[in-house]
Amino acid sequence: MNRLPLGTALVMVVVLGTFLLNRASLQARDTIRKHHLEDIEQALYFARSLQGTYPPYDAPSWCGRLQDPGSHAVRAQIEAALRAQNEKYANPAKPFPTDPRGSDYFYWKRSPAMFELYATLETDPTGERSVAACPAAGGKATYDYGLTSVWRESS
Repeated sequence: MNRLPLGTALVMVVVLGTFLLNRASLQARDTIRKHHLEDIEQALYFARSLQGTYPPYDAPSWCGRLQDPGSHAVRAQIEAALRAQNEKYANPAKPFPTDPRGSDYFYWKRSPAMFELYATLETDPTGERSVAACPAAGGKATYDYGLTSVWRESS
């Protein structure tokens, strides 16, 4: 009896199983990213309802990565709104939403009444969301997933 087909089949099962587990991990991290952006989005709406504008409250527009050291003041305003608005973040020990793999979320206050949030995905990297017009974009000029207040407030 020839064992080569059985051995080949076992190797294929192990390889396929590994691939599927890896894919599931990528999809799980993308889901976390999308939920984080939704949490931040709701906090931004809450902040606007209280302040009449999105953070930063003293500037008509702003853009940057939320984890950059230069973004600390803006992130602090968003975090204050997040903790006041979302029970999940009421405990100060719960960290501010960050990308599961260390990438960064991008926030762009286009005007006092419009913002955009962006994340990089692992399973569907399209690069279709450009932030090249933002001076703070640095080397990262595209993202794969985003939320825009204009589109979502009107629906």
